[in-house]
Amino acid sequence: MKTFTVSVLSSTLLLFLLSPAQAKSPQERRVDRDVKKYWKKHWPEQQVEHVTMKTECEKAEMEDEAYKKKTGKSRKLKACLVKADVFVAHGYRYFIYRDTFVYYVKRRLRSVQLGELDKRWKEGGVPAPTQDDAAALLKTLATEKFNASEVQISVREMGHPRPHGDFYRISLILDLEFVKEGKPEKREKVFATLQSDGTDWKPAPELCF
Repeated sequence: MKTFTVSVLSSTLLLFLLSPAQAKSPQERRVDRDVKKYWKKHWPEQQVEHVTMKTECEKAEMEDEAYKKKTGKSRKLKACLVKADVFVAHGYRYFIYRDTFVYYVKRRLRSVQLGELDKRWKEGGVPAPTQDDAAALLKTLATEKFNASEVQISVREMGHPRPHGDFYRISLILDLEFVKEGKPEKREKVFATLQSDGTDWKPAPELCF
């Protein structure tokens, strides 16, 4: 009886240790490393900051694209599917691809299928430009809008950066001096707005002057 009990327990333990979820599921640090390497090859202009593994290995099938390209025929490969969130750095934002499918075949990453895109601001948002930087950014736009030259911009008031949809925006009240058709002109208390998509600040033309 004892021998039979020990045998059953041993068999159960062996099956548990050899189950696909236990034996083949990669560790999170490996998924992070492999996805970064894959991303650099396929989307070199983007930088993956980190990868969060959300599920253990699940049995799955995937198309053998190399075989299909070579023969024109379809063939399925048995794969290990891991779901992960991929955080791509975009200035002061994260572009997060939620529930991205990461496929492993024989412990090698073979494919990454992007999940739904979720855009999030990093903690602290986008720092405000200096008043001098804001004036310099608006000078070119003012030159074009007023068909003017020798544009001088003084910042009367500048607000605080605030999120607005896909942008951070900051409002300003300006005094302008410029030359138009050979004559000096002034504009006082003119409103303008700068915006950032998470990278550099730029004028929002429809909200300026």
